[in-house]
Amino acid sequence: MPGWNAFADKTSPRLRRAALLICLAASSILIQQPAMAEEQQMRFVVVRSNQAGCEPTCTEWISAEGMIGPRTPTLLKTTLRTLGDRKLPLVLASPGGDIAAAMAVGRLVRRNGLSVAVGTTVFVGCQRDQESCTANDNRGADHIGEAVSQGRCVHACTLVLAAGVRRLAGEGTAVEDIPIVAASEAGTKTLAAYYGEMGVRHQVLVEGPRNEDGNLGHWQLFKALLVTSTLAVDQLVDARICRGTPAPNNCRVFTTMDLE
Repeated sequence: MPGWNAFADKTSPRLRRAALLICLAASSILIQQPAMAEEQQMRFVVVRSNQAGCEPTCTEWISAEGMIGPRTPTLLKTTLRTLGDRKLPLVLASPGGDIAAAMAVGRLVRRNGLSVAVGTTVFVGCQRDQESCTANDNRGADHIGEAVSQGRCVHACTLVLAAGVRRLAGEGTAVEDIPIVAASEAGTKTLAAYYGEMGVRHQVLVEGPRNEDGNLGHWQLFKALLVTSTLAVDQLVDARICRGTPAPNNCRVFTTMDLE
């Protein structure tokens, strides 16, 4: 049976593009996210760097991991409210979830001027889901850890990534199954309008060449402006960024006087 390449060789660019859109739309229909358990839903946790020698001025960020659900925008709002006017970067890893909720989260990210990096937080002492933990008492934050460029941002997650003022996906991360067409023409227009709102080139996402897994390569993500840097998450959380003048907004000074 002839494969896609044989079909592509015998058809015009317009027909090939139409066939691709049909395939992508079918994929969009098939990738329905299952109902998620409470422990699978995305949680937002403010984390302080455990980097050696950074105290008393260390970087902080928001760890965002889990599936995006209807409650996710409200949870992010609550977290941002506790931060006041501080603009902490979002370190993001997610298998996807609800498209409408992801766009709502993305608009919150853009409205608050946050940068986003695909990555994972490795917690030290109190873990992300651990309640009534005292391991980090007197350390200046409830959660301490390290952000690393590892993890996947899949499907709806990529809509949150698209909203960052800076959008990082370094080596060791994966940005996959980007939603670019929907099951209806109206849905596709909504997605295209959202990408336009975020300054992402939707047409490049649609037409860019794909690898054997059907995903765009890092260069195509960069060309589409879905990713603005392929550098590691260190660019946002490494303690050395706090040595500049003025220091970035996610650098916070902590001394024992804060405990009094």
